[in-house]
Amino acid sequence: MTRVNLGAGACSVRKMAKGGVVKMKKGGTICPEGKAWAKRTFDTYPSAYANLAASKYCKDPNYAKKSKGGKRRGR
Repeated sequence: MTRVNLGAGACSVRKMAKGGVVKMKKGGTICPEGKAWAKRTFDTYPSAYANLAASKYCKDPNYAKKSKGGKRRGR
């Protein structure tokens, strides 16, 4: 059996728990304010697009705030 050097960081090694199940690292959770905003904004909340926007709403304090332009009058 020969060993092949793939270079540093070529592939990641996942350690398995008992029973052969791979435990993946959990991602961040969406804040309750972001979930509430997504439910108000999108027709179908449990969707990939709504979850992406809700997580961005939690991370960026100015996302989806009405600071751009305000009300348009006369148009």
